[in-house]
Amino acid sequence: MLLDDVQHDYDVLEAIGVKVDGLIETLMSGETIRKTLRRWLVGHADSPAEEAGWTCLLAMAADLELFTPSASGWTAVDRHLNTIPRPQTLIEQQALEALAAAQFRLVRIIGRDGPDLVRLKDLATGETLELMNARIAPEAAGLATAMRLCPLASGRHVLISPLFAMDEAMLEAAMMFVRPGRPRQDRCAANLYRNVARRGFLPVPRVPLELNAAAIASVAREIGEQLTPVERLALRCAGDGASMEAPDFVLEARRLTSVDNLVDACGFFAQAQSNPDAPEGLKATFERIAELQVETIVQRARTGMNDHADALVQAAAAISGHIARGEMEVGARHILERLTMHFTSSPSARSTGGGTVDLDRVIQRIRALRTKTVDQGCTEAEAMAAAAKVAALLDRHDLTLDEVSVRNSVCEGAKIATGRKRRSPVDSCIGPLAEFCDCRVWVEENDGGDLRYVFFGLKADIEAARFLYDLIDVTFESETLAFRRNDIYLALRGDDRRMAQNSFQIGLANGISAKLAALKTARSRPAAKSTGFDLVATKHSVVDEEIARLGLHFTTRTTGRRRYVNPDAYAVGKATGDQFEPNATLSA
Repeated sequence: MLLDDVQHDYDVLEAIGVKVDGLIETLMSGETIRKTLRRWLVGHADSPAEEAGWTCLLAMAADLELFTPSASGWTAVDRHLNTIPRPQTLIEQQALEALAAAQFRLVRIIGRDGPDLVRLKDLATGETLELMNARIAPEAAGLATAMRLCPLASGRHVLISPLFAMDEAMLEAAMMFVRPGRPRQDRCAANLYRNVARRGFLPVPRVPLELNAAAIASVAREIGEQLTPVERLALRCAGDGASMEAPDFVLEARRLTSVDNLVDACGFFAQAQSNPDAPEGLKATFERIAELQVETIVQRARTGMNDHADALVQAAAAISGHIARGEMEVGARHILERLTMHFTSSPSARSTGGGTVDLDRVIQRIRALRTKTVDQGCTEAEAMAAAAKVAALLDRHDLTLDEVSVRNSVCEGAKIATGRKRRSPVDSCIGPLAEFCDCRVWVEENDGGDLRYVFFGLKADIEAARFLYDLIDVTFESETLAFRRNDIYLALRGDDRRMAQNSFQIGLANGISAKLAALKTARSRPAAKSTGFDLVATKHSVVDEEIARLGLHFTTRTTGRRRYVNPDAYAVGKATGDQFEPNATLSA
């Protein structure tokens, strides 16, 4: 068989392909290719949507990993060829020799020279080259491209890199790396491949390289999964052209608030700031995300929620560590310090709402009620009388407010530990209690799994909610002890007693909840009439806006568990609640 036989060259081409495929398969099992792709795509919303584009990106990343010299000057291909056994056949020997002599060339496709050959022109040297390729279509004539070519003994060449077209701008940028006689191959390939990844894939008719579609989809999915939530939000904003003040963007940035995500936002901002090739607007997007997260952390810390008091300190320590290890630009520290100073040193734009003296007096009166009720223990009737007194105090305070003062009020949060891991009948009172005090409430678990309630609202309303919660808790304890002396309870034994006590507490909770709702209805009517505006609706609006600024996400959980009750015990508990007279008062 003659060396210039086309079939022989195809056999050598196949042997080269097997060798390159093996090397690429080794690379694909690691993280090197994925890291290269991630570096190219971060900050660019136009990652390829078509399989051909992902094929090209994967092949470009693999080509760089195979042929970029290390500090020693050796490439991965060099190291591989230096360790494998001596070839046993002429075809294998020629394949290894051709692979060792591979060169990265900037070329223009001249046209086809038959069914198996394509004529090329090397744009750096002016040479005419013959490419063994049966799949480049005649319509590709005139296109500029770049190829990693292996020279065969016959004088022909085979292609082992991805095939794509270059526009004139890309060609001009690539030619900047050309030196007399030959381009600087490694830098030319790295910059050109990065441009293709970021500016878009231009196909050559009938691209010859094909990778398994499932593998391509898998790698594309993994690349997307490796992006952090902050990166995905920034890229989506850039890709959609959305405003950084759009409610959806602001809400998601706040909901993502955490130490890790804040560190990411500051780090990506610094990276974009120091990279002259970063897309326009990317730096501002990361800065806005960091700004929203610092503001949210400060607001959460002020309300005493979610253990955010030292979150900024933790973020600063993490960023300093990344900078010390050379993993992050120093600009990350600068932006965090600037934002922290802005949101922690500037006074709140909102006031405490109403006259400070009047507000302090209301809070002092509410706290004084505690010494007469909670600290001493109380009956259900005493608790509801205290609730009526609190309602009167809140009503008098509300009369000092107008719409402007309500909207300028500061919201606070109060965490109340239950010491329990499971729900109990008293929890049924929490919703009506929050509604009575014009608050919002949610339940969360602490690190130990214990339930705790968070009341959120205006300062006086939160103080009232805190007091009434304690009052109801003490009432349950006092009235339950009294029920245990009731004939119904004493006539029972074992599990029946436990069911009777639970039934009594369910009835008691329903009675208290109903009375709180009645008191709330009674005090809502005169408020709107006296103040001239719907105070309750305005309060709820202010509280809801503040909750949105906290970036919290709530879920509703329901239970299908059936509860069996002792009807007699339930009736006693309900009657205990019904004994309350709404006009009863306590002096303070």
